[in-house]
Formats: sequence, C-alpha cells, structure tokens
Amino acid sequence: MSYLGKYMKMPPTFEKLQKLEKDIEKEGYSLADLSLYLQVNFPHYEITPCDVIPFANIGCDGIHYGFLSDFGMVSDLENAFIVCISPMDDFDEHIKIVARNIREFVSLVCSMKDATTISNINLIKEEEQHISLLKELKKEEIEEYEEQANYIVEKIISTFGCEIIEDVYQYVEKDVMTAREQQTMLPTLDGIGIVSFDIINRNHNIYKLEKDKEIDLDDVKSFFNSATTESKLAFIRDAQFTYLISDEIELKELVINELIKLGLNDEAGRLKRI
Repeated sequence: MSYLGKYMKMPPTFEKLQKLEKDIEKEGYSLADLSLYLQVNFPHYEITPCDVIPFANIGCDGIHYGFLSDFGMVSDLENAFIVCISPMDDFDEHIKIVARNIREFVSLVCSMKDATTISNINLIKEEEQHISLLKELKKEEIEEYEEQANYIVEKIISTFGCEIIEDVYQYVEKDVMTAREQQTMLPTLDGIGIVSFDIINRNHNIYKLEKDKEIDLDDVKSFFNSATTESKLAFIRDAQFTYLISDEIELKELVINELIKLGLNDEAGRLKRI
C-alpha cells in the first residue's frame, strides 16, 4: 500500500510548493527558513489520526501537518482540512484543525512567517493569549531572519496568489471551526468530529472513553456489532486520541479488523505501522 493510499499522488498545491522549494534553494533560501519542511512518507505517531496524511513538519518535537481525509470521504486532498499534530504537547492540546485546505494553510504560513508559530495555536484558548503570543514573537524577531522570511513569503505570494490573513485568531478559531462543525455530525474528543457516511438519519450511539480508563473488549465487540459506521469511527478516533489503542494490543487488533470490515484498508494499514 502506498503512503497516500487511494489518493495516489499529492495535490497540486503541494507539488507547487515542492517546485518553489527547488527554485528558492538556487538562491540560497528554503521553506525551512519558515520552519516548513515538506515531507512524504512522514511516520505516523501514536497520536496521528489514522485518516490523516502528513505532508510537512516543523523540524522539531515531531510536530507535523497533515491532510484530513475523513476516512477516505474526501475526494480530493486539495480540499481537505489541514490538521496540526503536536505529539509532545499535553493531553487535550496535541491535535487541532488549523486550515480549511492546503491553499489557506499556505496563506496562514505567510501570515505567521513561521510554521512553528501555527503549532502554538494548539495551546491558545482565548483571543488575548493569541495577541500576547504575536507581541512576544515580534520582540524576538531577528532582523536577518526577518529579511529572509519576508523574501520567502513574497515568493510564495507571487507564486500562489495567496493573501495575508489579517486576523489569524478569527480565521482558525471561528472561520475554520465553523466550517468544520457544519460538516460533522458526531463530535470526537480530538475536536475533529465525524462526517456522515449515510444519507439516512439513524440513531448514533457514543461509546464514552477516557484516558487511562480500563476497557472491556467484549463490551467493545458488542458495540461494534450494533453501532453505525459513524459511531464506530467516532470510537476509533477517541480510542486513538486517548492512547488506548497504543496501550491495548488486543484493542488495536480489534480496531484494525473493524476498519478492514468497513473497507478502510488505508487507515488499517497506518494503524498497523504505528
């Protein structure tokens, strides 16, 4: 199975970023100057949702960005939501949707001039915190680095025609979150949610999970036997988010088998490799 599974190739915007990287390297610059390292075949961490396809990292702490495929329901990765995964952050703060698609993600990088700063949004709860973060970063700017960053941002803008996002907090916390909420029909602990797989409205049961909570495998099997597809996927998201899949080998095997039954071989394969 390929890294991309059913999608076969990276979307056009990613490929344009790769080409831009090669072009600016000839001038002595790199997207790494914005802490953006493009990468395919980036390894999934235990906490990386199995339906997320990583495409970039920031070069430290395992922090990476990926396309949210919604268990294969997204037809084109060009239009997939972008998720930031911070494996080393505290529980409840390590996963966040940060952009509606890769094009807007590129605009976000240009706006912040640093992919690392975007990952810090995971820790921000209030607008005042966001404002304080920007002020602090402004104080820490080094003139030489700022010139490099500005030059690369100008190159990106001229290549993609993207626009600077003036109010990043409004964009990430309101615009992106609202757009995602309109798509989902079941909530999950990681804040990503589950989209509908069935046009028929049915009752969807939620299996409540908690970190470090002991789980009854027979109870889970019974749940899988009667639950809707969406309820099963919500369970799988929550079980991965709470590290229960990592801690319980039998549960992991059960989940992988259930994904295969649902025809989600790409996601099952990613879980197997973790």
